[in-house]
Amino acid sequence: MNLTNRQNDNRVVSIDAMRTIALFGIIVLNYHGYLNFSGALSSTEPSIYERWWHPFNGVLANPFPVGFVMVAGMGVSLMTSTTNTEQLITETRWRLARRGLFLFTLGYGIEWVWAGTILPFYGAYFLIGSIIATWSRAKLITLGAFSVLAAALIEWWRLEQSFNGNLTLWLSPATPNTPRDLLIRLFIDYTHPIFPWLMFFIVGILLGRVYSQIAALRRKLFAFASAAVVFAYTLNSIVRSQLVDESGSGERWSHLASTQPFDRGILYVAASIGVVIAVFMLVTVLCERYGETLIVRLAQTTGQMTLTIYLAHIFIYNTVVNILKLVTPTGLDTAMIMSIAVYTSAIIWANWWHNRFGQGPAERVYRRFGG
Repeated sequence: MNLTNRQNDNRVVSIDAMRTIALFGIIVLNYHGYLNFSGALSSTEPSIYERWWHPFNGVLANPFPVGFVMVAGMGVSLMTSTTNTEQLITETRWRLARRGLFLFTLGYGIEWVWAGTILPFYGAYFLIGSIIATWSRAKLITLGAFSVLAAALIEWWRLEQSFNGNLTLWLSPATPNTPRDLLIRLFIDYTHPIFPWLMFFIVGILLGRVYSQIAALRRKLFAFASAAVVFAYTLNSIVRSQLVDESGSGERWSHLASTQPFDRGILYVAASIGVVIAVFMLVTVLCERYGETLIVRLAQTTGQMTLTIYLAHIFIYNTVVNILKLVTPTGLDTAMIMSIAVYTSAIIWANWWHNRFGQGPAERVYRRFGG
């Protein structure tokens, strides 16, 4: 492994940098969605930036959180890569389970003040990771494919039911107030469900296993990722332009070839994986070439405190917008300005804190509980 891509504390620079990049997108999407929500794309002729940054259906609505989940899988893989005895494997699994339980519990609480948070799903991925982290590649791919197919089939069934007047609203519970509704949210509904998001986590685990050969594999992985993106969006474009009509058949084809996050389609998963892997390959190149530069060092340090910053951006929003009424919704411009201000402040704070105290406050509690 290129030494410039690792720090003395055994953290991988490119993974931390990728986490920092993903964090920026998540902040923008959250602020845009919360500030503008139904008006996020209400103009009759939205600009290309408004279409890209639409918090639910935009091209950029998906890669950032998907990147976050994929990097989590890589972290799990790297944690287990040095476990060569049964005792170490068991200890690592329990560590992952404790971390997952912490994030799930924290996220379940945060959900009541910040609906749509990724944290409970993140915790669920870690809990699952404590079981599957050491599985063979074939088993992991099979499980990932099952999660993708399950999501696609469930959404297809819901579409078919809608033609008969059954909207299957019970599969979209407003709040996770019961065990059943909580499981529905975790597995098949809401923002980042296990079906099909588990596939993104598994892709991260598989990438983590080959990270020591990433320089040799980079071109192949980038080519594969680019091909997946081109294939998904080309097929989607063909279907939308030639096969879609106003009949039920046209809607079925449109749904089948959809690349929208909430349609949970196979092409959506392929495109998302392709975009995130391609970006990560570029990030590894930049970190290897410019690993000693100030920008990369700032990104690497910030990436170690994403949990603290994520929680802080929620607190800042509620204080500035809901309590002090200092910011009002005007569109993407307001959300972007606020996001950049918070993100820039977070980078400055994170590096100051790291130089003085080391781990971020939330990360310190997280590690104390989870090991």
